[in-house]
Amino acid sequence: MTLSTKHTARAGAPTPMAAALALALGACGSAWAAGAVDTSNDSQLPAISVFGDAISAGTAGRSYINSEDIERQQADNVASLLDTLPGVDLAGTARPSGQSLNIWGFNKVQDVKVILDGVPKGFEKYRQGSIFIEPELIKQIEVNKGAHTSLYGNGGFGGVITVETKDAQDMLEGDARLGAFVKYSRHSNNAEDDVTVAAYGRTEDGRFDVMAFSTQRTSDDLRKPDGKPFRFSAIDAPSKLVKLNVRLTPEQLLTLTAMQSGSTGWGPFAAMGEDVPTPTEAEIKRYGLEEAWQRKAVYRDQDDDTYSVKWQYAPASNPWVKLTATAGYSHTDQHDKRLPSASLGSYLGSLGNESWASYVDRIAEIRNESVFATGALSHVLMTGLQWHKNVRDTLMYYPSSTALKDPGYNYGYFQPYYMPSGRQETRGLYVQDAITYGDVTLTAALRHDRVVSAGVPNVASRYNSALPAAGHDFSEKTHADWSPRLGLFWKASSALALFGDLSRSWRAPTIDEMYSNEYYVSARLGSNTPGTSRDLLVERVTAARIGVMLHRQGVFQERDDAQLRVTAYRNRVDDNIGPRLGILVEGYVPGSGAGLPAGLSSYRNLAGLRTEGVEIESYYNSPRLFASASLSSQFGSRRGSQRDPWGRNEPVSTVAPDKLMAGLGWRFADLGATVGWQGRFVAKQDRVLPVGNVYRLPPSKGYALHTLFASWNGTGGFWRGTEVRLTVDNVFNHNYMPYLSEAVTGVGRNAKLSVSRKF
Repeated sequence: MTLSTKHTARAGAPTPMAAALALALGACGSAWAAGAVDTSNDSQLPAISVFGDAISAGTAGRSYINSEDIERQQADNVASLLDTLPGVDLAGTARPSGQSLNIWGFNKVQDVKVILDGVPKGFEKYRQGSIFIEPELIKQIEVNKGAHTSLYGNGGFGGVITVETKDAQDMLEGDARLGAFVKYSRHSNNAEDDVTVAAYGRTEDGRFDVMAFSTQRTSDDLRKPDGKPFRFSAIDAPSKLVKLNVRLTPEQLLTLTAMQSGSTGWGPFAAMGEDVPTPTEAEIKRYGLEEAWQRKAVYRDQDDDTYSVKWQYAPASNPWVKLTATAGYSHTDQHDKRLPSASLGSYLGSLGNESWASYVDRIAEIRNESVFATGALSHVLMTGLQWHKNVRDTLMYYPSSTALKDPGYNYGYFQPYYMPSGRQETRGLYVQDAITYGDVTLTAALRHDRVVSAGVPNVASRYNSALPAAGHDFSEKTHADWSPRLGLFWKASSALALFGDLSRSWRAPTIDEMYSNEYYVSARLGSNTPGTSRDLLVERVTAARIGVMLHRQGVFQERDDAQLRVTAYRNRVDDNIGPRLGILVEGYVPGSGAGLPAGLSSYRNLAGLRTEGVEIESYYNSPRLFASASLSSQFGSRRGSQRDPWGRNEPVSTVAPDKLMAGLGWRFADLGATVGWQGRFVAKQDRVLPVGNVYRLPPSKGYALHTLFASWNGTGGFWRGTEVRLTVDNVFNHNYMPYLSEAVTGVGRNAKLSVSRKF
């Protein structure tokens, strides 16, 4: 786990960073020159490393969060779990469904791929969060930062996050065949009650195992550090998971997974940011306090379902065959509705007075891994085929007095012009060969993707004009290209390894980017940029990372473990896609209306950008003591600007501040107890866009947050199987405002107590 802390060199006094790094790095430093140590211990220590327990080509560049990390944090959402990793930051707020992920400055849904039990999860609804996975159901999370994997194509510039859910084998202990689990949690800040129940079992011969898992979160609004309510942050979110494993033969495993979650409640239209404006005294007097607040919000009903089937075949006698076939289905649906007393003509740009959004993903994949040798070279050859189809349906109701009477608005019912309906189908194939000679592994990979996109013509003719000058074209468009990758890994000794990756990848424009358009009735009654954007070029990234990994056991005593990883990276993006703003064409004077071609597209390719940075991760683990520290520093620059590709360069607004995460803990094995501290130190961010820029995030101040945690496990007798955990976030109730939250204040002190029992 990353018991980490955020900080930056610009945040102020360096004492916390120096202390944390000295603790973890100093623990590692005295042992690198020592010889190999026997790693066969009688018992295994709990894993504390987030980049694997061994130095290998398979773990280079990857980070992991295991079930112990998840239990320790007692987080409400997956994004806050991942926010403890260097280079990974939560974007959005603590509101339900208000979180997205930012990796190395990339924050779009298409730039951070999330894979749940083999099924892609992506929700691109305007101004909403993108990831809705219940943490209680998760076994492990793997993060591969950067565009350095060939297993997933068309995007993922920031990285790929794969989430694996629990199954019966994770819950059963020893030789037990049946079991049950109950857990109750209470959070002090928002009076949150979480109830989890599970039942699981396996047959005597081990061929079948099954688990049914259910959790329910309910709460009031969160409280800010000053004690004021964080309006519309209450939770009412049930989740369910059923998982069946069938061992068809000793060489074949069939896994079926069904996961359902949902949430209901009042919330702001933009769940990812913005506090709701306070009602005026006149509004409170007219509508009453509760309705006056609700008129500023929407009632949101959300469902998120995931189903997958996975078949694995690995004959022990044939190293050429290790087959995995996966089929999956994901459906995320949101229905928003405003009160009848809300304004009827004020929400054209925020999905009207009622809206429906449905996102469906279907995937099928077959993958094979072959292990063989050619002379002195050993090979791990991976080949695969993938098919992925995404279909999105959108509709909104805009009951303005004009729209209700106007057939051009379809009498108020139409697709949001900035969030059109459409489909995107991707077919990909890849081949990857990891070739090892001695202590050096060269990984060469090549992937091809073909992406076919099609929009759905708007039912409102204002946004679906047949006039050529409008440029409203929703027809099909195909993009296809190759993505090559090279990776080099050298294990210089049992304790030291170096690695590097160079990748070139691309992504096709999304449905939003190609088929969003603005209204057109005539040259006099229409936007300067009314057209759809089917002629966009694909975005491309050239990504590089290099790093060093150090791992030693027996540092200060026989059964301890120390690890260090340093990574430097750079990403160069060309032809990045953005809305057409400001200087619409080269030489255009804003507001002049002169010299513009008809049907100008709503989106365009910009001049490009780059992000780069350095990460340091370190961990120490012993039977009694464990510690960690991670530091990340990012920088980003855009060629030109989003409003003027020919103008002056500007910062990449989505680059997160420097951060340091640090932690220290103690185990008391004879008592079954653990106690510890976790710190988060975040720097100020003052490299922001100019005032007036539509994508500007306001500058933020540096801050420090502290967490204390403790746990106790019953080890025998009546208490065996009982676990008690206490986590206190923001111990000093510090007032802070995360940069990527769009100037929304963070959450006050929160004591989280849980009691669980296995039967």
